[in-house]
Amino acid sequence: MDRAIAIICTMDTKGAEGEFLRHHIRERGHRALLLDVSTLGEPRGTPDVQSAQIVSAAGGDLAALREAGVRGDIVAVMAEGAAKTVAQLFGRNEISGVIGIGGNQGSAIAATAMRALPIGFPKVLLSTVASGNIRPFVGHKDIAVMFSVSDFVGGVNPVTRSVLSNGAAAVMGMVEAGAMVAPTEKKTVAVTALGNTERAVHTAIALLHERGFEVVAFHASGAGGSAMEELVRRNVVDAVLDLTLHELTEEVMGVGAYVPVTPGRLSVAVERGIPVVAATGGMEYICFGPRSSIPDYLQDRVIYMHNPYNANVKINHEELARVAGVLSERLNTSNSCTALLVPRRAWSVYGDLGGPFHDPEGIDLFIQRLREGLQPKVDFTVMECGINDNQFAAACVDKLTQFLSGAPQGTYEMTKEE
Repeated sequence: MDRAIAIICTMDTKGAEGEFLRHHIRERGHRALLLDVSTLGEPRGTPDVQSAQIVSAAGGDLAALREAGVRGDIVAVMAEGAAKTVAQLFGRNEISGVIGIGGNQGSAIAATAMRALPIGFPKVLLSTVASGNIRPFVGHKDIAVMFSVSDFVGGVNPVTRSVLSNGAAAVMGMVEAGAMVAPTEKKTVAVTALGNTERAVHTAIALLHERGFEVVAFHASGAGGSAMEELVRRNVVDAVLDLTLHELTEEVMGVGAYVPVTPGRLSVAVERGIPVVAATGGMEYICFGPRSSIPDYLQDRVIYMHNPYNANVKINHEELARVAGVLSERLNTSNSCTALLVPRRAWSVYGDLGGPFHDPEGIDLFIQRLREGLQPKVDFTVMECGINDNQFAAACVDKLTQFLSGAPQGTYEMTKEE
């Protein structure tokens, strides 16, 4: 194999584990490149890329950082340097995969480096903290995370020998049999989804398939929308059917379990100039974990437990108006085919007639704010139905098809907002 599997390791504390991985990978016919991201001590072993080189990639000086002794600063610069180093190696086609090991600090450095690599590139993280909240490590990237079970302290032991070997096997398997994300001959449409808009999403996907499109659905969970937007930047996606803009609400509110990993939700596709049809799916509430995770200042709101581990909290009218303002601002930056369709009856299962979030006054306020804020270049439509009604999904797909083909299509009835 010409390209190497990069190993990211703090060799001052985990040098034996790094050496074990390098030997294990080489034994099985792969090249290995051991990157030392030690922050405070000298490596226990012989790295292929030294920690001073990693820091230098970020424009830092390791000796000066160590003399200052601010651990957080050293970790931040080392993480930036590791990210730039692996990105450069990838850009030169010198690596085929990456595996990182560490505790909290080493995991943070390795994961930062992995997030600099594209979706589809093999990434495995063996971490002592993988049983906790790993979103800060993973972000919106396809990082395979394995809990180390035993700590990486004192050299390789019967437990870590198994974990390290399995982690190495995982990244080698990805390198040998995996595939990168790439455009296809068909046009690819990205669709956003939540459980509360699932019926609309299923209908839309079926219609898009009938019309010959590839379709990729993204869960609007904060990471999903950000991943979609990365693929838009990489030209993997030709058009976006943003049925479930829930993440924008959490970004504007600044709270919730689904705040976008990358700020600026909705901006990427609009700025890139590909066709965008957006809808207001799930925009009337915020998601949290168990009820106990809801902040005190929101405990008096209308709350519906989606399941014991997922609470949905209704936002108020002032907040709806604020969200509508941001939505208008972002759509107004479009210089291409952009449409917004609003189902006036309901934006989710729970917002439908008789549901806990049914709020016609709030929706009307939202629509009025859009009328005031949207520029005429944005194709704005209000429909007298719910988001999960078949006619709404059909209208969205018709509009997107029209944008992609340049020819008018569709037989649905609508109320056009002038």
